[in-house]
Amino acid sequence: MAKDFAKSKCFIKTDNGYEEITYAELLRREEADSSYKGRRFLPLHGMLMEVTPEEYQAFYQEHNHQNYIQRLSIKNGDISYDMLTNEEQNGANILVDSAPDIVEQVEKRIMLDKLRTSLALLSEEELQMLISLFYLEMTERDLAREYQISQVAIHKRKQRILEKLKKLLEN
Repeated sequence: MAKDFAKSKCFIKTDNGYEEITYAELLRREEADSSYKGRRFLPLHGMLMEVTPEEYQAFYQEHNHQNYIQRLSIKNGDISYDMLTNEEQNGANILVDSAPDIVEQVEKRIMLDKLRTSLALLSEEELQMLISLFYLEMTERDLAREYQISQVAIHKRKQRILEKLKKLLEN
């Protein structure tokens, strides 16, 4: 430890705040005054800072915890997805869950059941018009020729049927 801090500044707690001394001076004071032996210091930006015993314990408790996590990570072969990021892809995108969302599936199934129930409440003519327009993909113009009425009349009927269906779905 002496080699690590030989050229470091040390900050000693005093009544007025902190006093800056050299590491050599700290060693000299430890030799001369036994009260310096129990003092705790933390490395901070290449310097030593005196701290309370509680601060010292908390720092090294966290430090040891981080070391423990790092050892476990190495043992388990954990990797950071940031390591997978390059110019072509973002590592986080690799972890996207491709499984279908259960909530979405349930909502879709409920809506489909509700739609089937609502369609069953329409008249045969209304249902046939929706089938022609949406399933057989006929245009309003083609349907107007088939019914021998104007395209505007078909459009109005379609809007009325869709509004009725919307109300049925909301109930």
